[in-house]
Amino acid sequence: MGKIDDTIPDIGFLPALVITIVFGIVFQLPGDWKLMLIVGALGALFVRRIRKAFLVGFLGVGLAWGLIFAYLIATAQAMAVADMFIGLLGLEGLGAIVIVISILIGALLGGFGGMLGRAIYELIDEFLPSDSSGSQTPRPEPKSSEEEMASEQ
Repeated sequence: MGKIDDTIPDIGFLPALVITIVFGIVFQLPGDWKLMLIVGALGALFVRRIRKAFLVGFLGVGLAWGLIFAYLIATAQAMAVADMFIGLLGLEGLGAIVIVISILIGALLGGFGGMLGRAIYELIDEFLPSDSSGSQTPRPEPKSSEEEMASEQ
């Protein structure tokens, strides 16, 4: 078994973002917001830098939740419910703030999930063997100055 980064290729930012959006929509169907950490970590599989992992998770989950809220606003009474919740605070007609804050919280969950996932993948890769025989390859020993002189002659 090889390293995680050797097994799953770096496909780039935009394809990883699209995959994260799809995972975000699918994982939100059960209605459990905590799954967005896993969505961010899954998106981080396809990028190699921790900044890109955060951005893929943040933007992917944020756009996924934005699409879900847009669908709910168009087909259900999402704005009426949001207006009711913001009305509990004494603010009238600002239901969109509830939706924006919800999307921001989801995006942050995805971003931090991406960072956590990327860090875990890199930690696991440190302990996995890098060749196909299942043993870790030893690091080359530096030559001493006497051996270098002998090899030059």
